[in-house]
This record gives sequence, structure tokens and C-alpha cells, in this order.
Amino acid sequence: MICINCCAATESLYVVYSNNHIQLTDCSRCHDVVDKYIEIDNVILFIDLLLLKPGAYRHLVYNSLEINCSKYKPWKPLRGAPLLQQPRLFRLNLRNWLQKYDTLNRLWVLLIAFEIYLKWINEESKMAQHSREGSDQGCIAKLGVFHWDIFHQYMFFALYSLLDISIFHYSLQFCIIGLCGWGRDIKLAKHIMSYTTLLSYGAKIFPILTIIWPYDTLLSMNIIQWVANLYVVESLKIVTNLSYFKIVTAVVATALLRTVTVKPLLFLFLTGCNYQQWKTCIASEGNFLLRNLEIPFI
Repeated sequence: MICINCCAATESLYVVYSNNHIQLTDCSRCHDVVDKYIEIDNVILFIDLLLLKPGAYRHLVYNSLEINCSKYKPWKPLRGAPLLQQPRLFRLNLRNWLQKYDTLNRLWVLLIAFEIYLKWINEESKMAQHSREGSDQGCIAKLGVFHWDIFHQYMFFALYSLLDISIFHYSLQFCIIGLCGWGRDIKLAKHIMSYTTLLSYGAKIFPILTIIWPYDTLLSMNIIQWVANLYVVESLKIVTNLSYFKIVTAVVATALLRTVTVKPLLFLFLTGCNYQQWKTCIASEGNFLLRNLEIPFI
């Protein structure tokens, strides 16, 4: 646990007295309250997250996460346990893991569902706009995805979203923890990075504006997308305290990796591993991205 103001380590966030009175702990370094969000309503906390308040991020990804994880026992290894007890031990471990990371799991499910909807709407908007303009619609539309039934369309965009989010999440985690060396002496460093990534995806609220108030071009949607990208950079800066150069480099590298892996893998699936058709799709998608300056980070 840390002080959300100066990031100094602390042993406790508050003290509970016999009459159930709670007194917040003062930081020994900055002499301010260690974590004021202990007594603040979740609605205010959510607003402060959208406003990129450093204390709100540090409260959730450091203090709240550690307090919640400390309530549950660690994963017990199956190796060495009697063979007949291993299924029961696995079920107990799984149930304990689901309870321990309940908040993170719920955020993942919400994020993926939200991302599926946004990608679906985005691709349909592109197809409609470029049909009106008589220009290249992009390979997803040309390969007939939108002629499938609703269930198969949903499954395709679910696969698209899972692949995209997974590459973004794990490659960014590798860059920050593996290459930049952050978190080597921090407890739950990988979970803190995971939580930070999920919270930064709160900026995905902004593209909803393009659904409520439709625009005639893709420019306005791309502007909102870039604003959302700034949320990722700033949230990583708040949590890791790394330099902006390292964070921006990691985010740009992750974006480039996603650009050269996600769509090519999807086209490989859609074309049935037909190399010539796949090659045509890659060239067409490359021209489409360059023409619309559309290399999203998140």
C-alpha cells in the first residue's frame, strides 16, 4: 500500500477504534492523508478517474487491489497433492481465484463487450461512408462479413476484439515491466499493470459520442480516438512514474505491433489461408489506413 500523494510505502490506510470510529492514516513523508478515497463515494471516484486524478488511479490499482487480494489465499499448487484430491483442490483454487479477482474479471467482460460493439459500429460506419463516396470499403466489408447472419457477425467481432485487446494488453505489459524494468520490487506488479490498462480503457466512453451524434467523415472519430490514446499514456505515467519518453515509446511500439498482427491474422482466417487473396487484402488495408490516418492505439 502507498500514499496516493507522494507514493511512499505505508503499512495501513486507516485505524479502526473500539467504537467503530475510523481515522485515516497520515503519511510520514508528506504529512497528508495517505488515501482520502477510503471515505469518498464511488461516483466521485469514477468522475476523478475520467479527470485523470492521480490519487484516484493510485487508490484503485495499488491500495484497493492489494486490500482485496489480501483477503484470499494464494493459489495452491496441484503438484504433490494426492491424485484423488487434485480435482477438488483445482475447484477450490478456481473459486478462490474468481473471488479474488472478481473486480478485474468483471471489468474485462465489460470491456470486451463494449469493444465488440464499438468495432462493429465502426466497421459498419466505414462501409456506409465509403459506399457513398464510391471508394475502397476495406477488406472486412469486401470479404462479405456483413452478409453473414447476426450471430456469426458477433462471433467474428468478438474474435477481433479478443485478439486486439490481448495483443495490446500483453505487449504493453511486456514493454513496461520487461523492457523498462518497472515493478521489479512492487508487489502484484502485473496485476497493477492489468488494472491500469483496464481503467485507461474508460476513455472508450468518448467514441460513443460518434454513435449518438453521427458525423459525415471518419476524421472526427479519429480525433476522439487520439484523445483516448492520451488517457493510456497519462494513466501509465500516473501509476508507473516512468518518463513520458519511455511510456510513449512503449505505447507506439504496441500500436505498431497491433497494426501488423491483428488485421493480417483476421484476413488469413477470412480468406481461408489463400495467400494471393490475403496479400491483396494486406495491400488494400495498408492503403486504406494511410489514406485515413487510422492507426489506433487503443
